[in-house]
Amino acid sequence: MTAGSPVHLTRLELRHRALALQRRRFWREFSYGAILVLADIITLAAVFSLLGMLPSDQLIPGMGDAGEPFVRGLIPQSAIALGRRVTSLLFCLIVTGSYAQTERQAHPARMAAALLLGLVLPRWVEMWHTALSARWLLLGFVLAATWVALVLQRRALVRSLRSIDPRSLDRARTLIVGSAEAVSGVVSVRESDRDQSPTPTFVLSETWPDGTAESMRELYSALADWDADAVVLVGALRDAALQAVMIAASSAGASVYATRRAAFRQLDEPSFVLRRAEPIAVLSRPALVGSQLVLKRFVDLAGAVLGLVVLSPILLLVSLVIKLTSRGPVLFRQVRVGLGGDPFVMMKFRTMVDDAERQQAELEQSNVYASEPLFKLAKDPRMTAIGMFLRKSSLDELPQMLNVLRGEMSLVGPRPALPSEVRRYQQHHFVRFEVLPGITGPWQVGGRNSITSFEDIVQLESSYIRGWTVWRDLAILARTVPAVLSMKGAF
Repeated sequence: MTAGSPVHLTRLELRHRALALQRRRFWREFSYGAILVLADIITLAAVFSLLGMLPSDQLIPGMGDAGEPFVRGLIPQSAIALGRRVTSLLFCLIVTGSYAQTERQAHPARMAAALLLGLVLPRWVEMWHTALSARWLLLGFVLAATWVALVLQRRALVRSLRSIDPRSLDRARTLIVGSAEAVSGVVSVRESDRDQSPTPTFVLSETWPDGTAESMRELYSALADWDADAVVLVGALRDAALQAVMIAASSAGASVYATRRAAFRQLDEPSFVLRRAEPIAVLSRPALVGSQLVLKRFVDLAGAVLGLVVLSPILLLVSLVIKLTSRGPVLFRQVRVGLGGDPFVMMKFRTMVDDAERQQAELEQSNVYASEPLFKLAKDPRMTAIGMFLRKSSLDELPQMLNVLRGEMSLVGPRPALPSEVRRYQQHHFVRFEVLPGITGPWQVGGRNSITSFEDIVQLESSYIRGWTVWRDLAILARTVPAVLSMKGAF
């Protein structure tokens, strides 16, 4: 491109480059999708071929009346039946969005939904005949084997196809656009990653594009010189600058992305909704509303009652051991900050000497969270003989099920904070008080005290709050068991 050519001709020349870029993008997406589909076909065929080797003659008698059509309908016995099964499951994978070009492409839930649709639904009536337990056991085994095979294959394949993944940005063909300060920040991050390749950048002045053709020509030249297929906007842009960049990127056939504004980094992810056919940005919303609150409270009550009944022998045994091994009450009561910042009295089994709180000031210098609003000691001298075991095994937390019954805590949520910690909170930390505090939570299953950055803890808890579902609570409860048994990061 010559500097003296009219800007509209420069824009048309850039458009010719965009056609080649679009062809490259198409073949990358086509190749990626075709490989995924082919891999799923091979995996499904292999799994059902192996299942077909099961001794069906021995399985059929245990399936009750009409057991033979059930088994042979569930596990293909011929090449034609295998082809029909693979084709139907492939259709279900497509319907459930298992091939959508999104960051959640490898999400196991979509593949689970496809298998439920393709395997359980066609056999639903047959499942309620005689030999219910045997039929459900066989179906569950087939479902689990197929799902695990698909998930493992997809995860391995996605990693190996990163170079042609349509979602990924080619760093050498991604143009960073923004103010000098914002662009230099991105460049410094790349340099810290020891990436020696040059970073494509285009710095905008405070008055760019100045209403001149030369300003646009410079951006067109940068897009062409770097053969950019993506533009990433960093920092704040004026409306005129944003519009000019969008026009230039459209001419070049490049996608435009924007990094998250600094004001949102500790808050919600903005999203868009339609109101009277007008898109508006949703910047914040309540953590839990309506039926979500009712459902979470139901799970909490059911879980707390069940836990207290099942674990009552352990509760009695721990109480007896504490009473016999040290002076002081069995339960330790402490004021914590809960939902909406309201104080409540949290209960735990006592793990320290009776005057432990009065000794804390002398131990501040040993705090593993020295620069954070938390207090923890790796080897706390105030621990009783049994206290360290109770802490590492998390048995000291069990009395908090009484707090759950009283509506002061939840089974899952952020850990309840001390008033002294809250006084050191920054503004974005108060997201922790939008839900009830929990006995367990994302921090506990994500590393516990091995995560020594309070910002990382808040980020984990904020992500949990914003993306709450009952299934997420159940998943955290399930992950709590191995986390507690491993005693990793607990003290």
